[in-house]
Amino acid sequence: MAHEEETHIDAILVPTDGSKAAMRAARQAVRVARENDATIHVMYVMDMGDVDYVAVPSDIAETKGRLTKKGRKFAEKVQALATEANVECTVVVRSGIPEDEIIEYADEEGIDLIVMGKRGQRDPDKPLLGSTTKRVVGRTDVPVRVV
Repeated sequence: MAHEEETHIDAILVPTDGSKAAMRAARQAVRVARENDATIHVMYVMDMGDVDYVAVPSDIAETKGRLTKKGRKFAEKVQALATEANVECTVVVRSGIPEDEIIEYADEEGIDLIVMGKRGQRDPDKPLLGSTTKRVVGRTDVPVRVV
């Protein structure tokens, strides 16, 4: 007889870009966290590839500062949901290629579940799955719940 492993969820990663889909995913992640007494890790990844042309290093620093502030604002909305539900929450802002950073963080932190929106800010009109979500699903062994 096959032995089925019981999966316990201790840590949930919620990538956010501030989109409606990301907030729906965050609400679901908070519910799952509350049911499992788990911790939420909310992550915003600054995609510096979005910066079209930057002439001087001071512009890069200014742009990075602005994106960090924007990312924290998005992440803090998720953190507020978690706090309201009495769920422990960690906020992470990173810079890089979103799917790479999401997968790397999940591995580093022993994440048990990633909860993501179907489509983010960059691809709201694409069918079914957005590009970042699709790449994360295809490249990680961590279960991914797409909301």
